[in-house]
Amino acid sequence: MALYFELFVVILGLSLIHGEINSIVIYPKEETLLYRNGTMVVLSCQVRSKENGTELKWEGSVVMSTINSLNVDPETKDELLTNNLTITSFKSVNSGVYTCKHVNRNAVLSQASRTLKLVTETKEGFTFNEANKTESANLSCNINLPNVKNVTWIKNNIDLSDKSHYIEENNTLTIKNPERKHAGTYIARFFIEGSSDHYDCEVDFTAPPHVDDFEKAKNLIQDDNMELQCKVQGFPHAVVTWYKDDIELNVTEGGRVTLMPLNGYKNAHLKIKSVEFSDAGEYECKAYSAYFDVSSSKKVTVRVKDKLAALWPFLGIVGEVIILCTIIFIYEKRRNKRAEQEEINAQEADDAISDKKDGLRHRNTTSNNPTA
Repeated sequence: MALYFELFVVILGLSLIHGEINSIVIYPKEETLLYRNGTMVVLSCQVRSKENGTELKWEGSVVMSTINSLNVDPETKDELLTNNLTITSFKSVNSGVYTCKHVNRNAVLSQASRTLKLVTETKEGFTFNEANKTESANLSCNINLPNVKNVTWIKNNIDLSDKSHYIEENNTLTIKNPERKHAGTYIARFFIEGSSDHYDCEVDFTAPPHVDDFEKAKNLIQDDNMELQCKVQGFPHAVVTWYKDDIELNVTEGGRVTLMPLNGYKNAHLKIKSVEFSDAGEYECKAYSAYFDVSSSKKVTVRVKDKLAALWPFLGIVGEVIILCTIIFIYEKRRNKRAEQEEINAQEADDAISDKKDGLRHRNTTSNNPTA
C-alpha cells in the first residue's frame, strides 16, 4: 500500500512539473491592454518545454508580424521558446482577443490570451500667454471606456489630488493662477472598474521659452573652474545654445569646456575647467522653441583676473605703509634736528645776555668807586 502511495506522489509531481514547464507566459501580464491610436504594440509569448519540435503560434484579429526564437537553458537543458507579436501602429481594426498557443504536431499543449482595446481620447490642453494672463487654466481628457472607476491627475510622478493649487472635477484639472512654471505634461490616470489596470491620458500645458536672468557679472581668478546655469522655463522643451562674444561656443570632447543637461534641458549647464584669460568675455544662453518658433536669451559678462591679482592690493598697502613710515621718520629726524638747533641758539642767546649783564654790572661798580 505504501509503495502505491509513493508511486502516486511521484506521478503527481511529474505532472505538476510538466504543467509548469509547458505553461505559457505573455508579457505584458495584464489580461486587458489599452492602447491609443498609433501606438506600437509588442506582445511577448514565452514557454519553457522539454519536448522537441514544439512551437508557438499567435491567433487574433490581425496578426501583423511574429518573430520566433529558441534558446536552451545550459543547466536544465530546457528549451525556452519565444514568439513576439508586433503591431507597428495600433488602430481600431487591431482591437480584439489575441491568443498564443503552444503546439506540437497540431496538438495544443497550452495557450493564453490578451484582449487589446483601442482607446479614443478627447482632450484639451492650455497655452500660457504672458501678455494675457488668466485666473485659471483647465486641462481635460475623456476616453471611450464606460467602466471607468475614477481619475487621478499626475505631473512628474506626483499625485496632484492633495495639492491646494489644483482642483480636480469631472475629468478636468483646474490650475489656479497659472504661470509659466506650471508648463509640462499632465497625466489623467483612469482606473478601470474591476481591474488593476489603468490608462494614462497625456495633456499638455504649453508655454513659450523664457530664460531666467543671470547675475550681472561673474569675476573669476585664473585657473578657477567656471559654471554657468541656463535656467529655462516653458514647454515643450526648447533647444539651448551657448554663445561667447556672439559666436557659438565650440565644444570638443575631452576638452576644458563641457555642456551638461539641467532640469531636462540638454546643454543648459556650461562648465569650463581652469579658466584662462581668453575665456573672459560675454556669454549668452539662447533657448529656441520650434513649437512656438520663438527664442529667449540672457547674457552675462565674465572677467578673468591674474591669479596674483589678490596680492597686488596687499603689496600696494605694504608700499604705502613703508612710504608713510619713511616720511614720518624723515620728518621726525628733521624736526628733532631743528629742535636741537633751536635749543642751541636759545642757549647761545642766553649766554650772550648773561655776558652783557655781567659787563654792565662791572661798569656800574667802577663808576661808584672812583678810587679804583
